[in-house]
Amino acid sequence: MGVVLIGALGQVLVVLTVGESLVGTWTALFVTVGGIGLVFPAAMTIGQTLGRAAPGAASALMGGLQFLLGAVASPLVGVFGEDSSLPMALIMLSASVAALLALVALARPWQRSTGTRQTTTAA
Repeated sequence: MGVVLIGALGQVLVVLTVGESLVGTWTALFVTVGGIGLVFPAAMTIGQTLGRAAPGAASALMGGLQFLLGAVASPLVGVFGEDSSLPMALIMLSASVAALLALVALARPWQRSTGTRQTTTAA
């Protein structure tokens, strides 16, 4: 999540300091999307692990939420303007911060599970 946050923050800073720059925008997007490529597989694994009792429902819920958030974020970028990449950068930054807060509040990566699962046996 740190890589994603750095890429999104870099995009905002490039637009605010240097202005619209093709090289700056593509570099920041490369870093952001590269970080997302690291986060998505882990997030899917965690989601499928938590929903192992109903894997189809867990997969459908995660996919539906991705589409819903994408459908909400896309018009927001257009509402805030079409002349600059700043609205896109701010939406990316806010989504990155929300994801980081969700990671800290919900996943709590500093708490390790023992990895053992209790099973019951029929006598």
